[in-house]
Amino acid sequence: MDEQPLYNSKIIRIFVSLLEKKYPQVDVPELLRYAEITPFELSDEGHWLTQRQVDRFHTRMTQMVGSDIAREGGRHAASAGAHGMMMKYTFGLIGPANTLLAIGKCSGHFSRSATYDATKLADNKVEITAVPHEGVEEQPYQCENRIGIFEAVVMLFNYEPPEIEHPECIFQGGECCRYIVSWNKKLYASVRSARNRLLPLALIVYALLQHFWQVGHLVEFLTSLAFFALGTSYFAQRLETREIETALAQVKESTEQVLAQMGVNYNNARMVNEVGQALSRQSGIDQVLDSVIQVIEKRLGYDRAVIMLADARKSRLTFRTGYGYTDAQRDALTNASFDLTATDGRGIFVTCFRNNQSRFVSDFTEVEHLHTPRSLVLSQELEARSFICCPIACDGEVFGILAVDNKKSQRPLMQSDLSLLTGIAPVIGMSLRNAISLERERRMSEQIRQSQKMESVGVLAGGIAHDFNNLLTGMMGFVALAQMNMKRDDPAQGYLEQVLNAAERAASLTQGLLAFSRKQVNHPEPVNLNQVIENLRKLLSRLVTFRITLQFDLWPEKLAVVADSSQIDQVITNLVNNARDAMPDGGTLTIGTGMMEMNDEWIDSRGYGRPGSYAVLTVSDTGTGIDEATRAHVLEPFFTTKEVGKGSGLGLAIVYGIVKQHDGYVEIDSTPGVGTTLNVYLPLLTGAAAAGIPDLTGADAQGEGGRPFNRPGNRPISP
Repeated sequence: MDEQPLYNSKIIRIFVSLLEKKYPQVDVPELLRYAEITPFELSDEGHWLTQRQVDRFHTRMTQMVGSDIAREGGRHAASAGAHGMMMKYTFGLIGPANTLLAIGKCSGHFSRSATYDATKLADNKVEITAVPHEGVEEQPYQCENRIGIFEAVVMLFNYEPPEIEHPECIFQGGECCRYIVSWNKKLYASVRSARNRLLPLALIVYALLQHFWQVGHLVEFLTSLAFFALGTSYFAQRLETREIETALAQVKESTEQVLAQMGVNYNNARMVNEVGQALSRQSGIDQVLDSVIQVIEKRLGYDRAVIMLADARKSRLTFRTGYGYTDAQRDALTNASFDLTATDGRGIFVTCFRNNQSRFVSDFTEVEHLHTPRSLVLSQELEARSFICCPIACDGEVFGILAVDNKKSQRPLMQSDLSLLTGIAPVIGMSLRNAISLERERRMSEQIRQSQKMESVGVLAGGIAHDFNNLLTGMMGFVALAQMNMKRDDPAQGYLEQVLNAAERAASLTQGLLAFSRKQVNHPEPVNLNQVIENLRKLLSRLVTFRITLQFDLWPEKLAVVADSSQIDQVITNLVNNARDAMPDGGTLTIGTGMMEMNDEWIDSRGYGRPGSYAVLTVSDTGTGIDEATRAHVLEPFFTTKEVGKGSGLGLAIVYGIVKQHDGYVEIDSTPGVGTTLNVYLPLLTGAAAAGIPDLTGADAQGEGGRPFNRPGNRPISP
């Protein structure tokens, strides 16, 4: 039972209010930390605490104050500072007797540890018994606290402190705790009581005087007696009305608070309903997020909210949507990202995502030490102080986080806010999972259609190229024979030479088509991909202009692959030529290598690939880039964006064919105006077969202008 929620946070809030007012030397935050009670739990009237928490709170509070103030804390509930916590349960009953008689019902709003029963002994006396539930081990200080609360109930109605007898106590061998609460009547009740006694007494006295001494003056006596009765009645009525008006004013305040809470509950219910309806109509990720953020802004009333999602590899957390931020703050969020792969990451967003656990931060200064310098700069730009962060997850898979705060209104966030958002986040996660699944299916369908199209084009191109190559072979042979039978100074020699040149160009085109269709002959052998690039370093340096900076960014360990070196040379050369042509005004061209592990998640996100280890050849440029529509056709033969006569349209088609012939994959990531990155994935050779391939050492592993790649597993591969 020590871990069962038994006591409402309102009880502890009364003690905190007393400490802040009368014992300022007490460090309340430290006291709450010792009791394992968070500030947002304390501020939430719907939160309940365990026996262990309240015991730790009382023990530490007694040490800090130097005395037991359990009864004083209960009595403090009658103070103005604590009214809001009790008046809604007491003033509505009008009168201490009615309130104490209803203690059995009211107690459920404060404590679930015992059963209370009350009996009225007189207009100003009530007997109350408290019997702890089975398994609950209350402490003596709680008995004293109850006495203080009974005193507070009476004092809430502007009575003097009542007299409380405690004839039976469970801590002294009794079967229950029994209390007899009595109090003095109010002035208006005393006036009425005196009036009711004096009027009959005056009549009796006058009758005796009239009978024995014939005093007379009956009319004057009755008139005076009537004025006395009316005066005392009016005076008592005024006093009572004043008391009732005071009570009703306080009831009005409590009612307004209750209505406000009802409004919050209504908005929460509507919000959940609207979120469900909105998400059921959406399919795309952006549509889901836009609908969610609009409903949160409309219904929940948080000043600011942000949703951040992880990338496909769950390596980085980036901004997707939000509201309530200035343009500068929104730009800061857009440019920020959180590394999810860092093992030492302890930031709130990262741990919330990684642990799939909601976090409540009451004061960011208390967790500053957990964050990196960049995160601290971002928090300063966002002016973050108190916020709630919830993971967006479904069936254990986390997709991102939802964070809210109240920067402008300063409305304190509470446990109920955390509970609400924690309940909404899985609904968002389920919709995101559905949207992601639809996008994956669409992407896989597009990849399958693209692959089938390329296969069909390859079969057609291969058949045409093979037959055309046979025709060209015969043509070039007959032209050579004709030249052999002619004199060197024969004018026809020049014409035949032009025919041979045209035939050779046609033959190169057929070779490109054969490479695309994967019908050319290759001679694969184990090679180090880094060594292949090193062998081409001088040639590649001559291919670029002086306005282009060429960088080599090679993996520090050997990358053994089974490949035809001459064909890989052709792949690299074609990619470098394309990258060079994409930077007519100059830029940076980076040739790099790396390694990665293709897992099921990576394959599902792209719609192609086989699980395993792969060497990665990356060629990146800072050129013009290509749009989505162009990217869908760049691997097709004879497709080109260059001017007529400046490109055959076979460069990337040849790359695609060679890579597919090596059981690899080609991936293009490009943004117009930013540049293009093309990744070539080749199956990595491991084990004994790779042992005999030499490593690159020294400067060769670094490369001119290059930098070593990250360690395995952290190599950034463009999505």
